[in-house]
Amino acid sequence: MSASSFIRNSLPLPPHVYKGEEYFCRFTPRIHRDARLADAGSWQCQVDFLESSTAARAGATRNKDVSSYAVGCINPVVGNFTALCACEALRDRLALTTYMVEYAYIHDDVIEYSESKDESQLLEANRQLMEGLTLDGKVSAGSKDHVTRRQLQAKMVMELMEMDKEQAKKCLRLWKEMSDVFVEIRDMDFATLDYYLKFRVVDAGCPWTMSLLCFSMDFTLTPDEEEKTSAITWAAYDAWVLVNDYFSWEKEWNNQQANGGNGMIANAIFLFMKWYSVDAEEGKKMLRKEILAREDKYCKAKDDFLASGDVTDKTAQWLELLDLVTAGNFAWSMTTARYRLGAEDAYPSLRKARLETADSGFTDSLGCPISLNAVTLADKIDVVLKDRRYLDFSIQERKYSKPETKVASRQLSHPPEEREFKKNQVTYAWSLHQYEEIILQPYQYLEMMPSKGVRNALIDGLEVWYHVPEKSLAVIRDIVKLLHSSSLMLDDIEDNSPLRRGFPATHVVFGVNQTINSANLLMIKALKAAESLSPLAVRIFIERLVDGHIGQGLDLYWTHNTEIPTEEDYFTMVDGKTGSLFILLAELMRSEGTRHRDLDASLLMKLVGRFFQARDDYQNLQCEEYTQQKGFAEDIGEGKLSLPLIHALHSKSPQRGRLLSILQQRKMGDGLSPEVRKLALDDIKATGGLEYAKTTTIGLQEAVNETLSMYEKRVGEKNWLLRLAQKRLEIES
Repeated sequence: MSASSFIRNSLPLPPHVYKGEEYFCRFTPRIHRDARLADAGSWQCQVDFLESSTAARAGATRNKDVSSYAVGCINPVVGNFTALCACEALRDRLALTTYMVEYAYIHDDVIEYSESKDESQLLEANRQLMEGLTLDGKVSAGSKDHVTRRQLQAKMVMELMEMDKEQAKKCLRLWKEMSDVFVEIRDMDFATLDYYLKFRVVDAGCPWTMSLLCFSMDFTLTPDEEEKTSAITWAAYDAWVLVNDYFSWEKEWNNQQANGGNGMIANAIFLFMKWYSVDAEEGKKMLRKEILAREDKYCKAKDDFLASGDVTDKTAQWLELLDLVTAGNFAWSMTTARYRLGAEDAYPSLRKARLETADSGFTDSLGCPISLNAVTLADKIDVVLKDRRYLDFSIQERKYSKPETKVASRQLSHPPEEREFKKNQVTYAWSLHQYEEIILQPYQYLEMMPSKGVRNALIDGLEVWYHVPEKSLAVIRDIVKLLHSSSLMLDDIEDNSPLRRGFPATHVVFGVNQTINSANLLMIKALKAAESLSPLAVRIFIERLVDGHIGQGLDLYWTHNTEIPTEEDYFTMVDGKTGSLFILLAELMRSEGTRHRDLDASLLMKLVGRFFQARDDYQNLQCEEYTQQKGFAEDIGEGKLSLPLIHALHSKSPQRGRLLSILQQRKMGDGLSPEVRKLALDDIKATGGLEYAKTTTIGLQEAVNETLSMYEKRVGEKNWLLRLAQKRLEIES
């Protein structure tokens, strides 16, 4: 089945910030267009945690020289971890989601860099970090520090619960499971990689992270959908944790060496070194191969499931989400200062700014709701994180300088929260065309259908003559593709065609309204593309678009009124309806060409258009392939005044009256039955209409060949590409 993508809120991550030898992931990362809110959520958690207890501040001081300590989601190279992995989060849930992920990273560091390595003390530290993150846990007595820390934890729980109670419960349950394994795994002895991954997936928080990402998107699977995708999901998890092991290895090795070199490292490289008696370099090479193998396994499982036919919209979207997290996790892990020594790190600058500012909004946010405070804090930390080169600002937002105003009374008439809301509403409008993918889903559906590529073949052939620059040639191809697709979508609606190339027509799948809107957008995009060429190209574009609409309008008018055109009128209509696009591509190539610009191929393209339409009219009633792709005698069912029918209706045969009655009858009900269509087809054959259409088509293909020879003579060489394109369409006499 065809499932709709849930892509709404993200932008493709610019390749220049992550592409390279180390990025061996096959998926493409995306980033939330409001990534600044994710950074705000991360930093808010850092500030709140430092304010939550004396022990937290002591730990930060003790580890101030450990570059990776308390480095969380914020990544100045590719963007925030949550903005990458939860790139489709609802805007009002992004900061809260990031806050919790940041807290999990802090939790990890508190245990990893604990002053004491005594197991009982590590377990107690773990308990304290988690004790408030539950709905049914016992609340023990504690110091003021405990109360402050629990307030931080309770803030997360309550905001989570208020937004979505059921997803909150699941998230908190999985968070506890992750925490329980977190300390336990460091004392386990693993004999196989699969056994290690069984625990490491939970230790790394994969199920918890996905539950949190689902919360961020307000996305759920049914228990049945979860069960059916379980093997695929865990295959993805395996790949994620191995990527984490791959990039975090140096940090974990250095930390172990700093602590005496004792104990086990929960890392696949460490296990490979132990199992196969190899050094770290070889172990890392082995892990890279294993990551690729695990990605292959995931993709195979996914492809098998998609091919099974048991796919729902939700399961298809879940698989898309797994792809996005796979890419986001990889790009982030590869570049974060949390793992890589010497990597670019934003946290020192943020900490410096926090120490230097007296603005309480920057330094104290524990009492503020996470989501409500995110916009305000984002504005403040933007001063430090101003260079977000991983965002395409031309798409995400456009900022205009505005004059300062001193009308304080007007500003004070609205609360700060309302002013922030209104400001965001203004800037948010610039992200409208991020939704273009949604609007163009009918077009994308049409593009997946098989096509003979006739127009591309003609462009290739004309390029032999005109030698159009590469950039202009690509634009012309795009213009032609957009206009052709738009015309097909609208034509199927106007003709009420149920099929296109053997598939349900676009409007049958997406509805008439969406399809019309999408087709209109394609025409506008084609016009914008023509603007990038030249003013002459725009004039050509508009003239041929007008011709195309007039031609299509004539066809519709004759069909609606059952008005029988002459053959001359018919081919005049065809020159607009079909020929205009062929003429357009030739004129655009001539206008952009670097050779033979005096060669006007319009006559050739007009003949090609006439041949193409006459051939289509004949094949529609004669060819088995057309019946499979468009339905039996589709033109008759639509009441279209095609060339065979025009000839039959101009005849003085006894079948003429019955054919006219059938055309009128078509307007009275839900179309014509196959039996009535067959009767009409037999009548057309009896009048010689079908044979006439064939003869006319063959005559036109001969005219095309003769005209092509004339052009070849002028140029001084054969155009084999155009000849081949014509040969593929020929009808045998």
